[in-house]
Amino acid sequence: IKSLERICKENQALLIFDEVITGFRLGFEGAAGHYGIKPDIVTYGKIIGGGLPVGMYGASTEIMGHISPDGSVYQAGTLSGNPVAMAAGIAQLTELLKSGFYKDLNAKATEFSESIQRFATARSYKFKVFHVGSIFWFAFTNKEKIQTAEDIDPASMEKFKIMHRELLNRGIYLGPSGYEVGFVSAAHSKIELEKAKRAIFESLDVVFRTK
Repeated sequence: IKSLERICKENQALLIFDEVITGFRLGFEGAAGHYGIKPDIVTYGKIIGGGLPVGMYGASTEIMGHISPDGSVYQAGTLSGNPVAMAAGIAQLTELLKSGFYKDLNAKATEFSESIQRFATARSYKFKVFHVGSIFWFAFTNKEKIQTAEDIDPASMEKFKIMHRELLNRGIYLGPSGYEVGFVSAAHSKIELEKAKRAIFESLDVVFRTK
């Protein structure tokens, strides 16, 4: 990412960070803050409004000066500035800024991910759990690092399908694709995370018993 920042500067190109997934999940400043990068433009999805329909982009005063009515670039939206979404967003930001919020959230995500990995390792399952901040993802692999979609074996999707079905049967919903990530939320209680872990343990046992 640092090299991308350098290349953009060398070529006088704007560096844009899509923080729709990473925003507020890797810290209050998203992936940009987590990796120590200062992008020219950042974009956020509905997380900025507490999950309600809204999006956000931000940039320097110079760049934002190009947006109408001050500048010539027109921008508008039916839900822009919706008062309900804005109220939810303010409430969420207030929670995120409370002392210890991210320390507690990251500790919760780390314990969740590492306990699943310990289970899989103890059973010698070809399965890895990766996480950064409160984001986690599963891969049926022995690789120590997954950085791109190409690093994921397409054949492993059959195992994911079994796992997904078994988790649904146990009341746990994951995204329907093995290429998707999951999130630990501050709203998740210890009891809920323990239930999810037990369901994952049982589902993995089914996956690796299935020929």
